[in-house]
Amino acid sequence: MSNSVRSLSYKLSRPGQINAPGISQESKQAVESLLLTDAEKHHCFFNSSGFHNHLSHHLLVAYDLGASPAHLKKIYEEESKSQRAIILEERDANIVVTDDNWIQYLGNQSAYAAFVKFFSERIERNGSTAVLEQYVFDENANTDEKRMLVCLMSGLFHPFIQVGHGVEFGDDTLIATGLAQTAVHNPTAPEAYKFEYSLHNASNDPKQSLTVLEIIRAVYDSEALHPPMPYEPNALYGARLKPLTTGERLTEILKITSQFHIADPTSQTELDSKIQEFVWASVLLLFATGRSGHKPRLDFFMMHFVTSSIWLHPLIGTLKSPVAKVNLLRAFLSTILLAMLARGRPRINAQLLMSYTATPRPPTTQPLFTLTRTAMGSPLDDAEYNPWPAIISDSLYHPEAHATKTLRTLIFASQQYGTTAAGQVVGAYGKSGVQPTHDGIEKVDGTIFVRAAGVLMDYMGWVTHGQEARPDWDRSAHGWDAAWDTEVD
Repeated sequence: MSNSVRSLSYKLSRPGQINAPGISQESKQAVESLLLTDAEKHHCFFNSSGFHNHLSHHLLVAYDLGASPAHLKKIYEEESKSQRAIILEERDANIVVTDDNWIQYLGNQSAYAAFVKFFSERIERNGSTAVLEQYVFDENANTDEKRMLVCLMSGLFHPFIQVGHGVEFGDDTLIATGLAQTAVHNPTAPEAYKFEYSLHNASNDPKQSLTVLEIIRAVYDSEALHPPMPYEPNALYGARLKPLTTGERLTEILKITSQFHIADPTSQTELDSKIQEFVWASVLLLFATGRSGHKPRLDFFMMHFVTSSIWLHPLIGTLKSPVAKVNLLRAFLSTILLAMLARGRPRINAQLLMSYTATPRPPTTQPLFTLTRTAMGSPLDDAEYNPWPAIISDSLYHPEAHATKTLRTLIFASQQYGTTAAGQVVGAYGKSGVQPTHDGIEKVDGTIFVRAAGVLMDYMGWVTHGQEARPDWDRSAHGWDAAWDTEVD
């Protein structure tokens, strides 16, 4: 096992998308060593129910935000305690995956280590891009018996997230483990995905294309996609997905997603614009779907829209096939819509997000700053205060990896799109250019990312400023009106 992984590069050959101050040669060497140990020792699921190993994610997000070597080791020590061995049972060591038999092991947790070896050998021979395109994006990898692109998005994006980390930081070992994780996932709701394998069909008619925010509007307006009643507060995610995979609801989902087109998949400008649409939509779906007069609720499932959207850019950048790039974006869209519908179709209220402060501060009864008479300006004044340093510093120490991952995407979004003026969000208006697609969307500007960061910190806890970490995200399926009958902390 270890020999096949060690034959690949486990070094981080590229900086992360934030690349914050604090990163050093020592922290880089520390995270590389810890990532390799995780890849060699641990399974992608930490229990038999398929709960995901987030150790490598937490390490890389903390590293990219400037964590010290000692801090990275602390993260590893804590999270490695709950992991399972990469080989679950002694007999699993005898599994050998080949090109002739790999199909028979798809969806089999016991074959994870064998798949890591299988994909490591192929990446060493052919390079990661060729292997990704052959085993995930090729038409032959997406027959009824394989569905590898759907598997990449299954488990709430987790295989995609693992591969995305590998591509972003240039770590082939992470890509191999991400592909292995893809292979041992069962495809979630494959009926709701449709891909094209010719450039003409993939691009289709751009005049008929809807933006992501327009597509979400179409989902809201569809009578066929009304949330099933009655509201079941304790229903599992899979049970909520089931009504979406048959009959009128499935037909409607396929009809709406078919209106997503890319005029020129060879244009990086157009691809970047589509990625931007997904980032804005993901942040709005997580942070702008609460209810006025109620405490914020940040949904566990929809949170993954935000954490995963940061990897669209590196994945699109590494793929060579324009068709593969289009199908990746289509798969991302379908996954978002399915999860949103499974949460009861929560509606974007952009005004709610814009009502939160753009200068969030940590809770404290003591002044954080002592100014001398020589100071030029005052961080005690909101007009002169940058909230990001305090937010980033605190989030690094949060024990819940998803909180730090969500924050990193918000930092990325603020860096990329923070100068966006009100009314300039792609998809803010429909085809007429007059009617807003969502309530208050015409007022949204680039400050939503810092506003969202403040909501995140207040919700999950400022752990270095006296607040306990929140134990979990919201799981009430808050799109149903009845979910709001009971206030939650």
